[in-house]
Amino acid sequence: MARGKPVVLDSISFENQSLAHAFFQEILQRYVPGEQVSPEDTIHLAGLFKRHPSYPAKVGPGVNYFEVMPEKFGSQCFCAVLKDGTKEGFSYKKCVTQKDD
Repeated sequence: MARGKPVVLDSISFENQSLAHAFFQEILQRYVPGEQVSPEDTIHLAGLFKRHPSYPAKVGPGVNYFEVMPEKFGSQCFCAVLKDGTKEGFSYKKCVTQKDD
């Protein structure tokens, strides 16, 4: 992960990707799978989600709210619950780096 690249969102900025990574990892760990993300954290997640390499395809009809969902091997990830009720899981790491690897 590049350490010198700033991450700038509408609501918050980070000097580098490592700081952004730590910030969103801490948010993710505050929740259990199935739990809806707070309005305060949603502000930051909405901006982060826009950085996802597949954002145009993932956002569909628009985001209703964010929650945390279970992932493989006992981990978890953020999930955008869209206005049509579908759910789109996404990696905060991909959003930070903007790489689709």
